Amino acid sequence: MENSQSIEYIKQAFELKESQLYKPAIEMLYKALEIENDNVEILSQIGELYFLLNNYSRALQYLEKVLQINPEHTNSLKLIRTIKERQGDLNSVLEISQKLFDNSQSEENLKDLINILVKLKLFCEIDKYKTSPYFNDEVKLACANAFYDNGEKEKAKELLLQCSEKSDGVLLLEGKILFDNNDFDSAKEIFNKIGKNSQNPEILNFLGLFDLENMNFIEAIKNFSKAANIDNSNAKYYYNLANAYFYNGWIEEAQKAYSKALYISPDNLDYRYSLAYLYYDKKDFTKAQKETDAILNINPNHAQARVLKALLLAQKKDFLGAENILEANIKKGFDDDFTKISLSKIYTELNIFNKAEKLINEVIERNPENLNYLADLAEIYIKEKNYDKALELAEKILKINPNYIAGDILGAKAAFLKEDYELVKDFAQDAISLDINCAAGYYYLALAREKTNDPEEAIECMKRAILYDLNNPEYYTKMSEIYKNKGDYKTALEYISEAESIDNSSEYKLMYSELAKLNRKVNK
Repeated sequence: MENSQSIEYIKQAFELKESQLYKPAIEMLYKALEIENDNVEILSQIGELYFLLNNYSRALQYLEKVLQINPEHTNSLKLIRTIKERQGDLNSVLEISQKLFDNSQSEENLKDLINILVKLKLFCEIDKYKTSPYFNDEVKLACANAFYDNGEKEKAKELLLQCSEKSDGVLLLEGKILFDNNDFDSAKEIFNKIGKNSQNPEILNFLGLFDLENMNFIEAIKNFSKAANIDNSNAKYYYNLANAYFYNGWIEEAQKAYSKALYISPDNLDYRYSLAYLYYDKKDFTKAQKETDAILNINPNHAQARVLKALLLAQKKDFLGAENILEANIKKGFDDDFTKISLSKIYTELNIFNKAEKLINEVIERNPENLNYLADLAEIYIKEKNYDKALELAEKILKINPNYIAGDILGAKAAFLKEDYELVKDFAQDAISLDINCAAGYYYLALAREKTNDPEEAIECMKRAILYDLNNPEYYTKMSEIYKNKGDYKTALEYISEAESIDNSSEYKLMYSELAKLNRKVNK
């Protein structure tokens, strides 16, 4: 009778466990334990439930009771090993793995034993098992993966050469090693070979990385999405997906994917930095500041976050504060392209053009055909009023890539400041021909037409500029100025009012106040 009651308690405990109701399940097993106080399976189940509740001390208490009764209880040994590994007690992990293999020699137990030997760098100990009948291709591959995961790539390569068959697993690891060694062509050949219709998230992730490199953002998104759907606990797949979304201009989707990566891996500062930069890029400076501060509170020397902090200071016109941070970065050895380009921009704002040019030329020397860096140099020339040099760079940029719209906009800007309005029109119309919705193209076309005494066409172009970039206060301000010059103060006031609603700066407030006075005079 007592035995049947115990079985009923155990049955209820398993049902509760299936529903993830671990504490009530433990209560049921306690009742069963009162009837059978030396039942190793009940004790083992209680230990497992405490493990699932992350109460490792209580879990160990019951699992060790099991081993006192049955020192070779496999499930309890494996669970204790998992707990010890999470606690960082690798010597205990080795001891248990050795015992499990000695108790039951098998392929799986040998894999586990070799894995901990690799972590402890006891490489000579592994040699003892190479003559074992269980040291087959699958174990060799597992051992090679363990070497790779612990930074021993050469040892991993040696083992891969010993595998008799080129299975997908062997090829996958070969491809990863080639990728890490920057042999992208060979790696790509392998991943394309094994990746067709693959459901392996690692393979899909690497295919996505190759798509990113080739700027095939839609294909990259597809591959990273598949990888994340197959393994939705891997933060790296969501992070790479977010990058692909970001580069493709899908900012909201990128934000969600970065947030998902951070949810899975909340301590990853690089993931948090990418989210902070996204906020900065979309001009949500409050959120960018919050994320940047969170990073620097944990690691005050996070180089990229320090650059972002400097850029956020520059947004507040604190160029000296930004300069101090970026110069300190370089003194600490953080002289990467991002730091140098950012400091170059700060020097430009401070009119320290010689330092700005020196820094950006150092970056261009390493990246001679990077169009963004060449454009940044052209902006320095524009600020120096060296418009001919800026125009030369714009032509160089468009020679490298005739479809680079920013090159046309740069040319239009330099030509306008040089007062070559026909050249402005050429650049602006080229930009519009590449993208019919190019707001900046219409803006510069409007400026040129106004200067060539065609205010009505200028207004039409400005309407399009505003239509394609509704949140640009500069466009509303220019439209207000055109109407003011025509004597239409009422419409001019409406446009400057829109500019002020977008950017509540003193400049727009002053312009609004002046137009409001003119409007009142006219209506008297």
